[in-house]
Amino acid sequence: MENTILGQDSIIPLQYDPAILSPINRLDSRIKNGLNEFSDFHGRDFWTSYETSWLNDLGIPQNKILNISYDCNSKFFVESKSFKLYLYSLNNKKFKSIDSLKDLIKDDLENALKTDVNVDLDMLPRSIKDSSTSIDEEYLDKIDSYPNSQVIQPGEKEYTSEHLSCSLFRSLCPVTSQPDWATIHISYNGNSIQHDGLLRYLLSYRNHQGFHEECVERIFTDLLKRCRLKELSVRANFLRRGGIEINPIRTTQNYDIEITRDIRQ
Repeated sequence: MENTILGQDSIIPLQYDPAILSPINRLDSRIKNGLNEFSDFHGRDFWTSYETSWLNDLGIPQNKILNISYDCNSKFFVESKSFKLYLYSLNNKKFKSIDSLKDLIKDDLENALKTDVNVDLDMLPRSIKDSSTSIDEEYLDKIDSYPNSQVIQPGEKEYTSEHLSCSLFRSLCPVTSQPDWATIHISYNGNSIQHDGLLRYLLSYRNHQGFHEECVERIFTDLLKRCRLKELSVRANFLRRGGIEINPIRTTQNYDIEITRDIRQ
């Protein structure tokens, strides 16, 4: 890490520089968090940049919304600060077409992350959809100062489908210690999850330092360990910092995943 830009004072790059991208080893991250035995979950990491800009071949600035995604079991995932600076490095580079820009971003990310990356440039953001039940108003008399999975308790009901959300989630960036805010969406079938215990658990991340992907994988794993669930999906819709939203999803099912925006995004 000491040889990368992470945690150091940043200078906005004025020239294109793909070397800015800083990949992080997923296996090392999972071992650090005690999650390496759960490498068989499915999912994708979805990223949206609202500040993607470049120059056309006449030198006139162009803007679009950049959406990328890649598999959750790729060897590496990208660190958000480095990705933001990489996109800034494109601001003064000329491109003959949008396709040439997409191809360059795709090649650079795939070279850094060693996996296939989907890249799209759109005029409009993703649609907002939410049919979940919020647990934000559940009564609690305390919260914990560290992620405490022991407060997750199974209920007595059996659900074929329940969709829950919590918009009070906060964790801390392990690089800058800045707060990261998110709405957590949980969908499952099987033995019910007690709502008050789930809320207390999610709020216990409030001062926890972890990458977005790490937090989602830990939530997913803790729910599977504590409750008798047949199927489970955990999605985090993080609010943007530096014009970038990160939306990881982890699921027990291997299927095509549609990522939607949260209303706060």
